[in-house]
Amino acid sequence: MLGDDLMSNVKCPNCSSAWNKTREKCPSCGMIRTGPGTRQKYEILEAYLPALSLIMRSQGYEHYLIDACAGSGIVRLGETGQVIDGSPLIMAKTREVVQNRIRDKTKEPQANCVFIECHAETFRLLKKTVAPYSAYCQCIHGDCNEKLDTVLDTITSDVKSRNHFAFVYIDPFGLGTPTIRQETLERALKRPFTELFIHFSWEGVSRVAGMLCNLDSPNDSLRKAAASYCTTLDSYMTPAWREIEAKKLPSDERRRAYVQLYKTTLQSYYGRVSEVEIPTGEKDPHYYLFFATRNPTGEQIMQNIVTTVRRRGAVSLQKFFKNNDQKRGMDDNQ
Repeated sequence: MLGDDLMSNVKCPNCSSAWNKTREKCPSCGMIRTGPGTRQKYEILEAYLPALSLIMRSQGYEHYLIDACAGSGIVRLGETGQVIDGSPLIMAKTREVVQNRIRDKTKEPQANCVFIECHAETFRLLKKTVAPYSAYCQCIHGDCNEKLDTVLDTITSDVKSRNHFAFVYIDPFGLGTPTIRQETLERALKRPFTELFIHFSWEGVSRVAGMLCNLDSPNDSLRKAAASYCTTLDSYMTPAWREIEAKKLPSDERRRAYVQLYKTTLQSYYGRVSEVEIPTGEKDPHYYLFFATRNPTGEQIMQNIVTTVRRRGAVSLQKFFKNNDQKRGMDDNQ
């Protein structure tokens, strides 16, 4: 048993402490270990954010890139152990990408970034990682269930010209620790002039939903555990998930039913909602990323990016951006 434990440990590439490779983060410095398909996820984010910021800057809109579950800034790839930029650094570096791409270099305003992280060690590493960009990047320590609404309050006004655009990225590990509640999304979903990019943990949902059958278990401990898990899933999704589980659908139909339920919730606020499976092309993916926008051009750009990620080389992203004026009409409903 001891030998197995030793074999399962690796050195943290950031602090060199022992790290059980099955754990989500380094126990010493809080560095995050990523899951399957991370490169694809970051490729989509890295392609979309400069396109978005370029449009906002060209049209003179103040805009914010918000990472609600920011993590450690730099991350360790679970497959290889390689250290790469996480989503906060991708957001922070968007300014430079746009500055190189935009024709009128004097155009303002440029993107501002807000990063929320609840775990103390991970937060310290996040602050250290993004320190070179601190002039326009704010790090907030706390639970995004509590902090996201406050962040949106600071950039929202009843005056249209001051109702700054927000791109909200919510990408927790699994259902989130703590769980990302459905009510947390409501403010972002209801807010005008906003887009969302959201992680839907199909694997996490599937495991927790499977506990529903134990609610009537004669085993007291199992019954209590099942009740706790189901309450958690009620907060993550609408309680309608219980109806899906009661149907005892085949695995593929069950997965699609859950994905559609989550999508329908987003569509009640946003007219344009799409999803991409991660890893792309998998018949039984680990999770989905949902993109929600009210703008047809934003939808078109994201669809092109996802298509390119799925079919590498089919369309050059640089060529796509060069050949499009990327002008989005920002109406009062945006």
